[in-house]
Amino acid sequence: MLRSIALAAALAPLPALADECYSVDAAHGSVRYEVKQAGSAFRGAFRRFGGEICLAADRATRIEVWLDPASADSGLPEIDAALKGEEFFAAERYPRVAYASRSIELRGTAQLAHGTLQMKGQRRDLDALFNLRRDSGVPVVSGTLAINRLDYGIGTGEWSNTNWLGGEVKIDFEATLSRR
Repeated sequence: MLRSIALAAALAPLPALADECYSVDAAHGSVRYEVKQAGSAFRGAFRRFGGEICLAADRATRIEVWLDPASADSGLPEIDAALKGEEFFAAERYPRVAYASRSIELRGTAQLAHGTLQMKGQRRDLDALFNLRRDSGVPVVSGTLAINRLDYGIGTGEWSNTNWLGGEVKIDFEATLSRR
């Protein structure tokens, strides 16, 4: 009888690991961008961002993140004002850039999120490769991705000419995740 109980317990399915959701800690993170301007790298950052990432063990199961385009900071006030304007982010009309995953798969030591990026009223599918590690037990997410700014209407009018301002924008991100 005891043997039967032990066998039944050993064969019983283990409960699935429950998702644990974390907040993106902008105070311990960064979202930086780089675009070519007249052939040289032009860099800046977004100062306000956040969201939620859910994990099961060390695997992401859901991602919903955002940034505030009005927080673009290039270090040059006149450029920052232009980035907030209608030809670029139209930040008053579109105050949030958002990404939501549909699914996430393992890719070696990295993870690949399949999702949708919404920016300036445009929605496009976007795959985002990222790494998830733990620093002193605290989860940290990081990665790099590239987008075509013209797909989202970023840089219209004279700024749509990619000879002066490159079409590809590289985005580097890293953030500590805090328990909710």
